[in-house]
Amino acid sequence: MNLIGVHNEWGKLREVIVGVLTDDALIPTPTHFCYEYMGQATLELLQKHQGKPLKDVAPEALEGTARQLEGLVQAYEKAGVQVRRARPWTAEEQQFLAYLAVGGFPVYVRDPILVVGKHVIELAVKTPFRRREVFAIRELLQRRVAEDPQARYVSMPQPLPVKPTPKSDGPGPFLEGGDIFVMGKDLLVGNSGLASDKAGIEWLQRYLGPEGYQVHEVPLTEHWLHLDCIFAVVRRGLCICDTSGLKDGLPAPVKDWEVIKATPEEAHALGCNTVCLEENTVLIAEEHTRLIKELEKRKANVVSGFRMDIASHWGGGVRCASHPLFRDA
Repeated sequence: MNLIGVHNEWGKLREVIVGVLTDDALIPTPTHFCYEYMGQATLELLQKHQGKPLKDVAPEALEGTARQLEGLVQAYEKAGVQVRRARPWTAEEQQFLAYLAVGGFPVYVRDPILVVGKHVIELAVKTPFRRREVFAIRELLQRRVAEDPQARYVSMPQPLPVKPTPKSDGPGPFLEGGDIFVMGKDLLVGNSGLASDKAGIEWLQRYLGPEGYQVHEVPLTEHWLHLDCIFAVVRRGLCICDTSGLKDGLPAPVKDWEVIKATPEEAHALGCNTVCLEENTVLIAEEHTRLIKELEKRKANVVSGFRMDIASHWGGGVRCASHPLFRDA
């Protein structure tokens, strides 16, 4: 039997989904989070060339991102993790909500779903062009859930199809996987106003509350898309964090943890965006040399040997491009 389940951020990772970038990728329409979070050069690319093939406008970005995703896959496989891949969109899926926003690519598979306990939940992504990302992994998820009789597959209410503006992507609820950390029965959920919102957080509490879960909202400053842009679990009691991005400091479940402090510059370069392969073993891109040294000082095991500096120009790193399907409890 192929089991599915994620009960925390540090259990030994056995199976993971990784995103994909193919030659037919179209440059997306910039919407709310792009204006607030993306680097200026990437934002200008989106503004000028939205809807055009990425291979025609920025072939080096296409090749570099795809190559670095393959490097991430190889790092997982070398660590003994079974890797599943998102598939490219069909032509029909590429047109979903295209009247609101065109383009995009299913690279960052963390955000459209959440695997918590035995639940697989399709979330409500805020940005219109990203709402089609789940199509690239839905068949895989349905197949995996069917293999585990205890697993459950649900979807939260989806956002209204409202025309986005630079100030808003419409009413929620919104909830995105990059904001969510599973810490046993405690869930941390970031809220900066760019992705997840209170309505989405409240929905998650209502859904999981009967099983004893407690959802903790983590208010973020407006400069950050997701909680995993500034926070990472290394082992129980140790995290990486740019604490300047937390409005109210570390939330209760981790308030007494030791912190490897990241700078805002390191966080914007996705240095905090790591994956715990098992307790005290961290998958991190090799360009984050200072953070790697800090991890090693604290006797953490570092797994690296790949880069994500090109792929991260689109706004995500190692954790964003990965979603665990099964960890040891």
